[in-house]
Amino acid sequence: MGATPAETPSDLAARLDPPERLFTVDEADRLLPSLEAAFREMDAIALRLQEVSDLVQDMEAYWSGRLADPDLPDRPRYLELVRERDAAQPALDREIQAVHARGVLLKDFQSGLVDFYGIVAGKLVFLCWRRGEPSVRFYHSLEGGYAGRKPLAPVA
Repeated sequence: MGATPAETPSDLAARLDPPERLFTVDEADRLLPSLEAAFREMDAIALRLQEVSDLVQDMEAYWSGRLADPDLPDRPRYLELVRERDAAQPALDREIQAVHARGVLLKDFQSGLVDFYGIVAGKLVFLCWRRGEPSVRFYHSLEGGYAGRKPLAPVA
């Protein structure tokens, strides 16, 4: 659902449901090791999903309709790969849901981009972190995105 021409960004923010959880920068930073572990797991699942999907496609292209023949020597391997492929996507979805269950908004698991609802200068914002960064050091408005990131002021 997009904004109507008369809506301003503040109108859109007012329509958003309140966040289930607000994070301080320290609370968000404490989650980073578990997020890194989740991303490693997602990477492994996504890689295997791609490999298996490619193998299934190759076998389908090579054997075409003959894969239905129970006497085809490659049929058991094909069926095994299809089962593995079909199980990998739900496994990936479970990992993504586990991140969301922590109150974290996963923007892109492949690049490791997440947002945490937080407060900066009295305003509701997204504390922004990308995999590989040592800590949460940026934020952006609810309407903005990664391109609109601003550095957080140093905590004294």
